[in-house]
Amino acid sequence: MSSNYIEPDCERFIHEGKQVEEAYAEACEWISSFGVPYQKTRFGAYEKDLEEFLKGGGPKDAKESVTVFMNAHKEAAELVRIMNVYKSFDADEILEPIKKMTSGQRFRNATTKDQSRDFAFELGVASRFIKAGYTVDLRGISDLVVDIDGTRLYVECKRMKSFKQLGKRVQEANKQIRTRLSTDRSSKSRGMIALNVTDIVMENDTPIIFPKIEDYQQASAHTLKSFVMSNKETLVNKRVNKCLGVLTEFTTQGIIFEPDEKEMAFANIREGNVFQYPMSKTEHEFLNSFWKKLGNQNI
Repeated sequence: MSSNYIEPDCERFIHEGKQVEEAYAEACEWISSFGVPYQKTRFGAYEKDLEEFLKGGGPKDAKESVTVFMNAHKEAAELVRIMNVYKSFDADEILEPIKKMTSGQRFRNATTKDQSRDFAFELGVASRFIKAGYTVDLRGISDLVVDIDGTRLYVECKRMKSFKQLGKRVQEANKQIRTRLSTDRSSKSRGMIALNVTDIVMENDTPIIFPKIEDYQQASAHTLKSFVMSNKETLVNKRVNKCLGVLTEFTTQGIIFEPDEKEMAFANIREGNVFQYPMSKTEHEFLNSFWKKLGNQNI
């Protein structure tokens, strides 16, 4: 048995700028409904960044202005995605994660320690499973406990800030999964690692420009696949039995601009794949029963 790289086909979801703006305003009010005034959080800063850019304000340097806008655009898209999934949840289920998610710095690379984005990543991974139709416990002993048609899947989420920490964090996640499974009475339960590598694949927020969305999607897919395949020995090192593999993702912002068409669009890609560990036939069937559903999801 060997490791394997698997990735879903990609879909495109198109929204008018006004739609995203209205959805973000709703998401900010949703935050406030938990007793957390969004204006005092980093999401209030993003609201100002978006407004200033659209009105021609903000930083005078063109590159800096676009970078600030793209950062806000990415964070806004993530918040809208989270709201769309969790707005039907009871407040006591989601209150603490929301409070933790809203803290933190305005820019993701402003500090090496940013728990707010760690929690946002956990909520984002959970949203993949929830949108796929599965029940997720956000208050369990693991980061996430997912019910996959009656089988428990323990998911340990790690958001990478440094390439040097990659091996250590993956081993740590495997160790945590082994601990979770050792106390689980069911022999069917399994584990999976979710790894966000945005900060080490996209070290800066320099705007990326492509003439067509298809070119951008291909470049995004190639970037993540190249990263995973170049580091597969690290990802599989000290793996534990019953851990299915690593769900790896990163988010990137781009500009689609075709000079001849004289039109421009902003694109947000949340690229994801599964680096499959060596596994039994039964485990392979279990993984195949759900992994395709985790992709191609609208915000």
